[in-house]
Amino acid sequence: MTTTRLDPNLALGAVELTVADLDRSLDYYTRSIGLLVLDREPGGARVGVPGRVLAVLRERPGAGLPPASSPGLSHFAPQVPTRADLARFVAHYTARHTEHQLTDHTVAHSCYVVDPDGHCVEVTCARPREQWRWQGDQPAVVADPLRLEDFAAEPGADEPFTGLPAGTEMGHVQLKVTDAELKATEPFYTDLLGFDVQARLGTMFLAVGVTEHRALLVFTNRFGTTESEQAPEDTAHLVGVDLLLPATRDVRALAERLDAAGHPHELSATALEVRDPSGNLLRFKANAA
Repeated sequence: MTTTRLDPNLALGAVELTVADLDRSLDYYTRSIGLLVLDREPGGARVGVPGRVLAVLRERPGAGLPPASSPGLSHFAPQVPTRADLARFVAHYTARHTEHQLTDHTVAHSCYVVDPDGHCVEVTCARPREQWRWQGDQPAVVADPLRLEDFAAEPGADEPFTGLPAGTEMGHVQLKVTDAELKATEPFYTDLLGFDVQARLGTMFLAVGVTEHRALLVFTNRFGTTESEQAPEDTAHLVGVDLLLPATRDVRALAERLDAAGHPHELSATALEVRDPSGNLLRFKANAA
């Protein structure tokens, strides 16, 4: 039987995270990362760029770090439109913070940073396809180091940083999973949900998407085992990831596939919620854009 594939217009929405101190987090995400507070309510806020929410922050006063072996968020990756945008971010961030990691992934250049609660953010920009390295018909997965000087020489890098630009979108989200060799994770995302494998690195890394142009979700199992506990509620952790399908009928069609497979899920008027084999929550919604 041929597996039904997800609509290629599926897009990533926001990640929802718990944080220990909302004011502290908003200061970091606005001043250091360059996002906007799009709206705020008691105990929570949405941050992003005009017209696009990238993260929903929920305050859990005093929340600490979850166990390192728990499933959840490895990082989320706001993707800026150009390398000059990334260069301006790098200059801005590194002038204020010493901790960062600059990386060449062949398909993208990235700057990894960590927020006050330990959530990792990868600000990234795509590289031209003709510059990619390949392993057969899949892009090679690499993590070569970059230097600050590599960004300082980029035209436009010395222009003032005014925040992440309006064209910033969610490039990908990397999730920590717990099953050995991804034997449960891969069929869940490919055979059941309908993603396609875009890249892999042995049994430790799996990138899945719906087009050949990007990996929407990335998985690694090097953080835990099947005995790993879910992150406790009083820790700073990933609550869920939003995935945006073009229309409500697409969400319902996915719910019907899950029904037919007998896979637990919840369908409401606004979202289809389903957990992967490691317990990571995915929320499929109709794209309002």
